[in-house]
This record gives sequence, C-alpha cells and structure tokens, in this order.
Amino acid sequence: MEPLNILTNIIKPEYLKYYKDWIHIASEKEARGLQLIGAIYKHKGRKLFRAKPPTVQLQELTDQQELDFKKAEEMHRKNQTSTTYGTEFGYLQKLLKPQNNVFKFKKCSELEFAQPLNDLAKLFLDNWIEMNDELEFQELVLNCLRALFSRFKAQLVPKTEMKVKYEYKPDWKLSNPIRVDKAGTDINAYKTNYNAIFKQRLKQEQIKQKIAELDGTDFAKALTIHKSFKIT
Repeated sequence: MEPLNILTNIIKPEYLKYYKDWIHIASEKEARGLQLIGAIYKHKGRKLFRAKPPTVQLQELTDQQELDFKKAEEMHRKNQTSTTYGTEFGYLQKLLKPQNNVFKFKKCSELEFAQPLNDLAKLFLDNWIEMNDELEFQELVLNCLRALFSRFKAQLVPKTEMKVKYEYKPDWKLSNPIRVDKAGTDINAYKTNYNAIFKQRLKQEQIKQKIAELDGTDFAKALTIHKSFKIT
C-alpha cells in the first residue's frame, strides 16, 4: 500500500497538505510504522501481527551459513565485560525489546499525538491496542504517530507562554439572564446556562450526522444495534 494512500485514509483532510513530503524524511521505523498503521486500518484493528514462532526462528538460524567463531567470541567478551553505563544507555540497551509503553495505560484516542488522525483511524487503532499485540509492533506505531504529530504541531501558529498559561476565559455564567418565571414563590434568582445547552445540542447533532455518514459502510454493517425497550 502506497504511503500517500495510507496518509489520505488516516489523516484529517484539512491537515493532508502538511504530509506531502513526510515519507521522504521519515526514518526506517517511522516508515514501517506507517505501513503497519495502514494494515491496521485495512483490517479495522481486528488482526494481530505476531512475530514468527520460536521454532521457525530456530530453523532459520540453523539454515544459515557457518557461524563465525571469532565474531561470537568478541560478542561474548563484550557481554561479559560491559559496564553498568553500557548496559543502561549503550549498545546493549538498543538490543533489548521494550517492556512497556503508553498503550498499556491509555488508548490512542486519549493521547495528544492522535490529533491529526480522523475518527475512524483512532477507532481502529483503539481496537488493535485492546488486542495487546507484540510490543515491537506497538513501538513502531508509536514512533510513526509521534512523527506525524511533530509535523502537525510544527505547522500550528505558536502561542506565547503568557497566552498558554494565563489565557483569559470568559465566565458565561455571569452573562446568563435571570429566569424570573422559574423563581417560584420565594422569587429566588435562577440562572439557566443557555451556552451549555446550545453546546450539548450541537454535539448531539454532530454525532447524529456522523452516524448517518457511517451508515452503509462495511464497518456500520458489522455493528449490532439493539432495539430500545421500556421498563414498566
């Protein structure tokens, strides 16, 4: 699958112009992560990408050419005489497989670097994370998502520290009119938050519109819809 086609499927349309040349400067891990995300999107997050079984790896190892004993002796000597610094931060650390990552604690849709992704891409990635695939594949996806978010964040208009930490937010509760008709016999001042009601109705309309757009797709047909019922 072509990288540009994958980006077209997973990135929001308004941000696609930022990623026209992204694949040319992406690292090897980021490019592999993009291909993996494309496969996840294709299978809707329902397929695991397991590594080869140990028996297959052992058979491939025995099928290789004769072992270089000098190289094996050198590697063994380095492993035995390595320092604590080399183990923690040096070449040995690069050979170790990751033991954990952020996907154990949060879904992709809950993370900051998922902002440039569209809703379907977030949904399919969340499905794949719940299946708990190999950490090696999860790290590839993380590297790609971080790189995509870096390009997205670099295109945003920067804000000063003053605006970020001390941005003025109007208090809409102070501007709400007093509903005298709901004051009752005690004539207590009662305020209705019309702004919150408007936002809630607008969000409901957007959700209904999104569901209507998904109707007829393969993903919508796979969903099970239960009929509503009443409790008597």
